[in-house]
Formats: sequence, C-alpha cells, structure tokens
Amino acid sequence: MRILVILTFFSSGLFSIITPMAQELTIALNLESQGTVALINSIFLMTGAISSIFWSILGDKISRKILLIISTFEWSIFIFLTIFSFNFVSLLLFQIFTAIGFGASLPLVFSLTVDIVEPKIRGKQFGELSAVYVGGNGLGQILSGFLIDYYPWQIPLIIIAIGGFFSTGLLFTIQEPQRGSMDKLNIQGNEDLEKIDYKIRLEDLKKIGRTKSTIWIIIFNFLMFVAIGAISSFFISMLKNDYVLSSTIATVFLIVVFGSQIPSGPFFGNKGDKKRENDINGRIKIVRFCYIGGSIFYIIGFSLFFIGNSLTFAILLLFFALGGAFLFGGIDPLTQATLGETNPPQIRSTIYSLNFLAYTFGRGISLILLGQFYVLFSNFYSPGYLILIVMAFAFSLVLIPIFKNIPKDIGKIKSGQI
Repeated sequence: MRILVILTFFSSGLFSIITPMAQELTIALNLESQGTVALINSIFLMTGAISSIFWSILGDKISRKILLIISTFEWSIFIFLTIFSFNFVSLLLFQIFTAIGFGASLPLVFSLTVDIVEPKIRGKQFGELSAVYVGGNGLGQILSGFLIDYYPWQIPLIIIAIGGFFSTGLLFTIQEPQRGSMDKLNIQGNEDLEKIDYKIRLEDLKKIGRTKSTIWIIIFNFLMFVAIGAISSFFISMLKNDYVLSSTIATVFLIVVFGSQIPSGPFFGNKGDKKRENDINGRIKIVRFCYIGGSIFYIIGFSLFFIGNSLTFAILLLFFALGGAFLFGGIDPLTQATLGETNPPQIRSTIYSLNFLAYTFGRGISLILLGQFYVLFSNFYSPGYLILIVMAFAFSLVLIPIFKNIPKDIGKIKSGQI
C-alpha cells in the first residue's frame, strides 16, 4: 500500500501544476490569455478521464501492476517534456499525452486497494488515499505558487517528473494481489468465492446497470464536481484577484484551507466504517452530513465578497472555507468504499474508472463554467464561486435514491444475484 500511496501522491499533482502559473505561462508562451491555461487544464482532465476507461478495461484482463508501470513511466516522460513547450499547441500536446498515462493511476490503485484491504476497514483506507490525493494536488499548487516567484516555470514540472520516475521504479517491487481475495461472496449457495475469469463481457456491463446505487453514486459525484471541482484550482487566483492578496499569502491560505482535507478523509472514513457496522447506510449518512454542512460553510464564505473584500473579510473567508473543505474532504473515501461494497470484484476496475470519468469530467466542466462566470461578472471570481456552491447544495437531493438502493444492491451481491 505504501508504494500505491506514493504513486497517488505524485500523480495527483499533475492536474494542479499549471493553473497557479497561468500568468507566467501566458507571458512565457505568448498565450492569448490566462483563460487559455484553464482550457488546457480542462482538456487534460477530460483526456485523463477518457483514457481511464481503456486502462481499467485492460486492468480487468491483464496485470494491473504492469499497466501501472507503463502508464506511470509514460506520464513521467511527457510531464518532463512539457518544459520544452514554446506555444499553445506544444503545451496542449504535451499535456494531452501526460493525461493519457495519468488516467490509469486512480482506477487501478483503487482496484488494487480493494483486493489488499479487508472490507471492514476500506473506508479508512480510502480515506487515507483521499488524503494523499489531496496532498498531491496541494503539492502541485504549492510548487507552482511558491517557486514561480524565484525560479523558471519549468522547475515545478521537473520535480513532479522526478517523482513519477521514482514511483515507476518502486512499482516493480510490489506483489499484485489476487482479484477478489478479500471478499467472501455467497454465489449460488456456495460460501467460497466462485472462480471468475475477470474478463469484461456484455453480461458484466449489464451487472453495472442492475446496481442502481452505483449509477446514482456516479451521477452524484459528477454533479458534485461540476459544482465544486474548480474551487481549489482557482483558489489562489481568486484571492489574488478578488481580495488583492499577494501570491505568497494566497498560497498560504490555500495550504491552510485545503490542507484540512488531509486529516478529514481518514477521520470521516473511520467514522463511516464504524457507523456502517450497525447501519447499512451508515457511510452515506456521513456523506450527507459532510456534503450539506460543507455547502453551507462555502455559501457563507463566498457571500462575504458582496459585503467587503478587505483583509478582514479574506480572513473570515478563510475560516468558512476551511470548515467547508474539511467536511467535503470526507465524502470521496466513503463513496469509494461504498462502490467497492455494492459491486462484484470482477468489474470494480471499470466501476472506479467510470466514477473517475464522472468526477473528472465534472471538474473540467466546473473549470469552464467558472471561467465563463469570471468574464460575466467583470473579472471577479467570487460571484461564480457562489453560484456553483448553491448548485452543489441543490444537488444533495441525489442522495435520496442512493439511500433507497444501497440495501437492495448489497443484498443482491450477497445472494449472488449480481
């Protein structure tokens, strides 16, 4: 698990590394505007999401270890080659090829995790992975936010590339677990796990359609990231633009706010595991608490801009954004653990890839929406942030069918109907 954690850490820094350098990249590469960097970042995310489907289908057929070695080496090469970008087209192409390898990381890591970790502590383990993912995302922004004032824009990319090559070497040492090794399913009255060939077949895809909770969780993640996906990516830019803070102070604010998600993932993951012991919907009840509470904190925080944009209001925003980020940090590990419980082992790689596809596309759409709101509201970010968060609050209604279908789907899994 430690090696998978290291890989998750460095790979998650890929999609956040260029947005804090939007101003510098615009000048260095003679781009049309800073919005061009946001567009490239959106294309990166969507390319990674699409490629994840193909990686995970391969992962259901052949060694996931080999696929991770190939994909990690591939993105390490292309993130390094990105330093040679000289215009929009070259930057876009290098980012697209980086995204292809990036798309393999999360779905295959999640699939391996399910086969390494016992079901009763999966929420906690996914919480730790979520914390590492957030930490890696923060690494990309911190490298760009701090180093850009003292070093050329290529330096943060080189550091991430070195981390990728290091992770590639470590992957050679892992021992791949047997698929489904941690699950005991009652299939056709047999308490032992039936032999499965783990090939993607039409019948396997039909199983996805029969687990309604899976479909609703994927829809929920998509809508959630449409609403909140761009918040961390442009948080530094928002503070610099709307509250006129320096790059250094804005980066420190980012660390404080989204650093809170590092402990919140394991914390709420553990809470969800304990609540699940006595309540089949226990994990999703924690998700509901985190989602609604986080939305309320964010709504209050981003509304402060309409009252004032002094340092005092920036500090108040820091407080409310901190509370919102901490609560939102508990959602992903619990939905991931739930997906592992409501789907049979032979299709989990594809399930996690579909989920990754959903929230990555959601994040890409969120970036585009925020960019449009930025122009619409006279080059201010806060009004667009507020609109997105109100949307997030409304999307909490999607949790209702998830509550309804989880008990039914888990029952089907245990009885071998799926």
